[in-house]
Amino acid sequence: MHNLARPTSRPLRLLSDMQAMMEETQAFENRVLERLNAGKTVRSFLIATVELLTEAVNILVLQVFRKDDYAVKYAVEPLLEGSGPLGDLSVRLKLIYGLGVISRAEYEDAELLMALREELN
Repeated sequence: MHNLARPTSRPLRLLSDMQAMMEETQAFENRVLERLNAGKTVRSFLIATVELLTEAVNILVLQVFRKDDYAVKYAVEPLLEGSGPLGDLSVRLKLIYGLGVISRAEYEDAELLMALREELN
């Protein structure tokens, strides 16, 4: 009988994990929407959009590189700093596109958003 109880606890744990992940996703989406709605002009909307895009690209770039603390601190972070070779958002976008992390359509959309923002500056 003890063995029968074990399989039912696993689906419950998976269900609670899925619920936690959905709540985390919902919290993230709410944060994004709040930031986008905070501005009063198209320009402020595009600035917030590119800032959120920058955060997302940074997360994707970090996922591509080694995960150990030493590599991140001494190899990856210097690449991403403002003066580093990956300091520019458009370069980081090209990197994750070239590595197949994002699609061509996503890459082109991101470039268009950045161009729109620059046009309104």
